[in-house]
Amino acid sequence: MTATKGQRHQAILALVNRGGVHTQQELAEALARRGLRTTQATISRDIQELGLVRSVSGYRSSASLVRELVLSVELVEPMAVIRTPPGTANLVARRIDEAALPGIAGTVAGDDTIIAVLSKRGAGKALKDLLAHVE
Repeated sequence: MTATKGQRHQAILALVNRGGVHTQQELAEALARRGLRTTQATISRDIQELGLVRSVSGYRSSASLVRELVLSVELVEPMAVIRTPPGTANLVARRIDEAALPGIAGTVAGDDTIIAVLSKRGAGKALKDLLAHVE
């Protein structure tokens, strides 16, 4: 059966959320078992569109991975300082930028620190909610 993009995306997210999918081939085989046949090129595009990231434990949604990477969020209005493990700040900053939260003008990422510029009062709460980090 040829699946629509929406059906494929739902199935991919369900498989990824269950865990244990480490390669595109494994993902293609798991989709085929569900009756959704697709090409490797399509799976590659789907992975990119869904913002999936490959970790040691397999493919994961970038949103769930980002929540684990945020070590702290300190509000120093009109900015927020976000700390992450070394080498992961760009991934977290990209998630913030893609969320296009009202009141967040933009981010600047280093190796393990992000500065988010807050253009509206109260934007820090929405940022903390996005990152699921409550202090």
